[in-house]
Amino acid sequence: MSCLMLNNDKKQRPFKKEGSLFEKSVFSLFFTMKGCLAIITVLIILLSIGVYFNQKSYEKVTWIWDLEELNESDEDLISFAKKQGVNLVYLHVSLEEFEKEKVQSFIEKAAEEEIKVYALGGDPYWALTKNQDSLDEFVSIVKNYNRQVSEEERFQGIHVDIEPYLLPKWKSDQEDVINQWLDNMNHLTKQVKSDVELNISGDFPFWIYKVQIPGEDRNVGEWMISKLDSITIMAYRDFAEGKNGIKSISSPLIEQAANHNKSVVIGVNVIKTNEGSHTTFYDTPPSVMKQELNQLENHFAGHPGFGGIAVHDYRSWKSNVHNRIYE
Repeated sequence: MSCLMLNNDKKQRPFKKEGSLFEKSVFSLFFTMKGCLAIITVLIILLSIGVYFNQKSYEKVTWIWDLEELNESDEDLISFAKKQGVNLVYLHVSLEEFEKEKVQSFIEKAAEEEIKVYALGGDPYWALTKNQDSLDEFVSIVKNYNRQVSEEERFQGIHVDIEPYLLPKWKSDQEDVINQWLDNMNHLTKQVKSDVELNISGDFPFWIYKVQIPGEDRNVGEWMISKLDSITIMAYRDFAEGKNGIKSISSPLIEQAANHNKSVVIGVNVIKTNEGSHTTFYDTPPSVMKQELNQLENHFAGHPGFGGIAVHDYRSWKSNVHNRIYE
């Protein structure tokens, strides 16, 4: 009985035909290709995510020297800055009259639009050691202000515009001025970095790498790059290309910054000046200026020493855009 039932069970089972070698190969190849495509797709997605998160963000900066005198609301000011892609403002801090409430309101509104604000100060006489007290006062004003306000209302850095080559003594005793200048920058850096961490940066002419430190085989540009978190160079030209263009005159300091794992922000000018029309975008249509700056950014994009672009200054930039918007 059991044998008969076993035999009947065998007869009732469906016949399973084994696939041919060709069919197995096609089946295996199909799933192998799908697997490879899936792996490649995942790798592309992961690579894209990695590039996105590791992509260097560049600064777009402007200087505001006269917040108290600007006849416009913070909202209008921030709106223009945002429209131009600005994410960092150098805001002048007066030693004579610091308007805390106005500064506080501006920084708060800037923070809402993810725009950082550095305290801006400067005087050629700040290069002389006898004026260290003035430097200390500037830093003290910024730090005291930061202690009194909320985090989103604080200055995130200090930016100095000293320019000692404007002093009469630069021509008569340049070496002494340089030595005092470096001493003061050492002093300033220690003051800024003590107690509370603040970024520190400064303005320098594009030719500063040609100025040697007395008695050393180093130039002032490289020294400043190594000492500060970042520098902004005044590469004041109204054209990007050419031997005397912005690219060419900016490259030496950008290369030096890369060697120190630091960055250089390239500054251009929009103010009317008597130093030559080639040094400012004052008489240039906004569309042409934008084209030159885009060309500049595309050229240096990805370079480890390039930190972004700065436009000097806010008042002239906005006036140029609004007065010549249809050109």
